[in-house]
Amino acid sequence: MEPRTADLLLTDPLTAITRQARTRLIAFSGLAVVIEKTGLIPTQIEWLGISFAANHRIYLIVILLIAVAYLLLAFLIYAFSDFSKWQLALRTSILREKAIENRAALFDGLDVAASDQNPVPKEMSLREEAARAKLDKVLNDAMRRYMRPWLQAAGILGGLRAILEFILPVALGIYAVCLLDNLLGAF
Repeated sequence: MEPRTADLLLTDPLTAITRQARTRLIAFSGLAVVIEKTGLIPTQIEWLGISFAANHRIYLIVILLIAVAYLLLAFLIYAFSDFSKWQLALRTSILREKAIENRAALFDGLDVAASDQNPVPKEMSLREEAARAKLDKVLNDAMRRYMRPWLQAAGILGGLRAILEFILPVALGIYAVCLLDNLLGAF
């Protein structure tokens, strides 16, 4: 893994709009969990001037269920879009790393260094490219050896961050939808 790849693993994979959707999903899901676990269903919302009769409280739960389901769907769409973009950048970096290795091997196979004393200009540019490819490979290998512990940590941290950023909010949203559905069945 090259340093650029490690940088990509540790970059923020979510855009601002996805973060907003995630925050709302977590807030509404948390509210749903509190309502279901405590049994506290508001009788009024003072700042809106709304009061709920006992038989209308079920509509509050239905509205909350629809809101959580919508926010879950919105977050999934935004998150998969951001995750795809993040994966594309990561895979491009890995392919670039492999291309450097393969380019050096290709020039080694061509045996560019063993040419005539009077090279034609085309062979000269080929020699320069071969030298550049070998230098890139040596630099990448040295960087990998030097940065190995940090690169390994970047992989682990990238995975943990994916769990925190993507999986936990989705799991909370699904849990809230299930709790609200059970609560509706109780009415």
